[in-house]
Amino acid sequence: MAVAAVSFVVSGLLVGVMIGISWYGARTLPPDARLPLHYGPGGYGSFVSRNTGLIVWPVAGAAIFALLVGVSQGVIKPNHGSSGTALIILPIVLLALIAAHWGAISRARSDTTIRSDQ
Repeated sequence: MAVAAVSFVVSGLLVGVMIGISWYGARTLPPDARLPLHYGPGGYGSFVSRNTGLIVWPVAGAAIFALLVGVSQGVIKPNHGSSGTALIILPIVLLALIAAHWGAISRARSDTTIRSDQ
């Protein structure tokens, strides 16, 4: 049960970090900025408006957190040997999402810098 509590706290903090990154992007990106957002394996090179991109990433993080809660309801039960595995993997997935979110904002900032220099 301690693994679940730590996982919930860490995941909640990571979702908060994603919201903070979106807030940073909203403050630093110009209104016409475009953020990369990949819709699966064939969706490379898709760009969305600034507001859409800044909302989608934290919503995805909240969905991962909801998945964590759902998995914990089925995983944490007596006589189940691998209950901690899923509870450790999902916060790691959130870390990967944070890295992608930061990369998307960095890419949007570099694209707007290039556009403003021309």
